[in-house]
Amino acid sequence: MSRRHDIEERIEAFKEIRGIMESMKNLAMMETRKLARYHQTQQRVVSSIRDALNDVWRFNAPDTGLPDAPPVYLLFGSERGFCGAYNEQLLSRLEQQPDHLRAPLISIGSRLNGLIRQKYPHAVCLTGAVVAGEAAAVLADIIDTLNRLRRQLGPLRLEVIHFTPDSQAPLCEPALPSLAERADRGVPPLLNLPPRQLLGELLEQYLFALANAWFFAALMVENQRRMQHLDQASHYLEGRMDELAKRRNILRQEEIIEEIEVILLSAESVCVPGIDSNGTVRRENR
Repeated sequence: MSRRHDIEERIEAFKEIRGIMESMKNLAMMETRKLARYHQTQQRVVSSIRDALNDVWRFNAPDTGLPDAPPVYLLFGSERGFCGAYNEQLLSRLEQQPDHLRAPLISIGSRLNGLIRQKYPHAVCLTGAVVAGEAAAVLADIIDTLNRLRRQLGPLRLEVIHFTPDSQAPLCEPALPSLAERADRGVPPLLNLPPRQLLGELLEQYLFALANAWFFAALMVENQRRMQHLDQASHYLEGRMDELAKRRNILRQEEIIEEIEVILLSAESVCVPGIDSNGTVRRENR
């Protein structure tokens, strides 16, 4: 009896855990849908600013081009768990870069920070975001950190390691866009600001919009991974519950058999007047 009760308690505990995981999966699904809308809108903003930047650059690019600079790596990790090997894949992508041991690093997300600190003690670790509404505070921390590193180390080339929606592996891509070549012919755009000032302001707006797009994409993939991970865990729990239910039924059958045997033994031990143990009626002599 006690073994069956232990199994029933485990089944009830698994049911509670499954209910919690279903709630977490539903929250991740809601957040994913919201982030998908944000990401699509942000991608259109990035595309518009990049087109404007290219139009101005084609006719006003400096003769020397952009100066070369050492890289600084920015990694968008997860703040919460239950997302599989999300952070491990980011770390693996970083280790593929030839200068990852010497370059300054910025890690976003507590779960990723724990892995980064073990191998890169010089890395700057920042708290990530759980929902899209926390993006502004995280981006402000990133900007402050980049400005501080630039003052300490001089010009840096920002390289971002992050996931994109529906991707299986993270990307490492530069923050600066691939700008168009200088145009020798054509009609230049009409500008109301000096070209150098306008290029700087457009580039600043482009990087800020692109950082938002990176953030929304990374957070959306994190929630997608969380949904997959929780779905697999739910299926595993259902399998364990089925196994426990079968064991419980077997134990209950054994208990029923034992109860029947006890009843039969008790019936045999009862002596009814006028009836022997074989069920034969005895006749009394008068």
